[in-house]
Amino acid sequence: MLSSFAERRPERAAAWAVWLFGIGETIIWAGLFYVFAAMLLTWETTLGWDKTELTLGLTVAILVAAAVSPLSGRLIDAGYGRWTLGLGALWGAAALACLAFVETPLMFVVFWAAIGVANGAAMYEPCFSVVTRARGAAARPAITKITLVAGFASTVSFLSAAALMEHLGWRGAMLAFAAVVAFIGAPMLYAATVLIEATNPDPAPPAPKAANKAALRAALRKPQFWLIAIAFPMMALNHGILLNHIMPLMAERGIAASTGLLVASTIGPMQVAGRVVLMLLEKRINSLAMAAVAFGGVTLASVILLLAGASPTMAFAFAIMQGGTYGLTSILKPAITAEFLGRTGFGAIAGWLALPYLAAFAFAPHLGALIWSAGGYDLVVPATLVLGATGAACVAILAIFGGKPSAT
Repeated sequence: MLSSFAERRPERAAAWAVWLFGIGETIIWAGLFYVFAAMLLTWETTLGWDKTELTLGLTVAILVAAAVSPLSGRLIDAGYGRWTLGLGALWGAAALACLAFVETPLMFVVFWAAIGVANGAAMYEPCFSVVTRARGAAARPAITKITLVAGFASTVSFLSAAALMEHLGWRGAMLAFAAVVAFIGAPMLYAATVLIEATNPDPAPPAPKAANKAALRAALRKPQFWLIAIAFPMMALNHGILLNHIMPLMAERGIAASTGLLVASTIGPMQVAGRVVLMLLEKRINSLAMAAVAFGGVTLASVILLLAGASPTMAFAFAIMQGGTYGLTSILKPAITAEFLGRTGFGAIAGWLALPYLAAFAFAPHLGALIWSAGGYDLVVPATLVLGATGAACVAILAIFGGKPSAT
């Protein structure tokens, strides 16, 4: 039924697919990722476990997601996108429900590892692989719109978790999140994939396995692959360190806790604002130029933070610059990958590129803590500046020596 609707009304079906992806990804991110931060303090106080034991769960989840990403990409390339996203989300809902009954730190980590499998199958990377394969050159506007909607996932998660825990306790809240992921999020991702695949402007059967493998092998031999594989993990380290350490960093600078909370809360909405600007300019500025803006922006944000001292005004300026430019990453990463490495075997290529990116994001909080132990946040901030500048240098090299973007 969905496919026949898409064949009769392709443009309308494509618009519905984007909305379904946007809402579905909002639910997946809220329930399978941001819920960790929303409930961390409650877990710490009610379960009595050490913070390091609890945070290990999220780190393991991200690492498992990274390991699963190449397999998800291969399944999407083989034409199983709807099952990868739909069943992946259902698996995450089941793991989330099991987490509601956890009694030991070990089981806590095990269930988060299971959630990591779902994250590697149903979150941004596989979603954007499906969209890129289906929409070709028209993928970037669709991805931008999806991230505009899903950019509010953290707000949805924090507000929902607070309300649900007040009435149901944290275990009941977990079951409620699991139900929403299973009965709303998963069907939306499945339906969106069916619709967008049926509206492919240049329909073609999935590439043979041999062609996909050959495309991946060819990509691995290209310097462009490795420049992308270095640049975006630098962004993940930069943002992951600053995002996870922003509150103690503000406190060490002598900024009031309430002000620090407002500064931290500014980053998320600014990501959405940055994506709106990208959507308005997408017909006038190419992906590589916007990537230069993104990496230059996070580097400049670290400079602002380095000079901010105890000034709340400068701290807010940092949050605006950091959020607005980092928010472009989720759109630009798949766009640049497709432009320089081609669309044949895109799912597998994007999956392998997700490995270093997700690993960097997983280790960012710990790396920030190690740097802090060596020299406080006065050393952490320059380190993030170096990370941003390294990514910017990779983008510059890609622009100068990367050659003409691929059309395949």
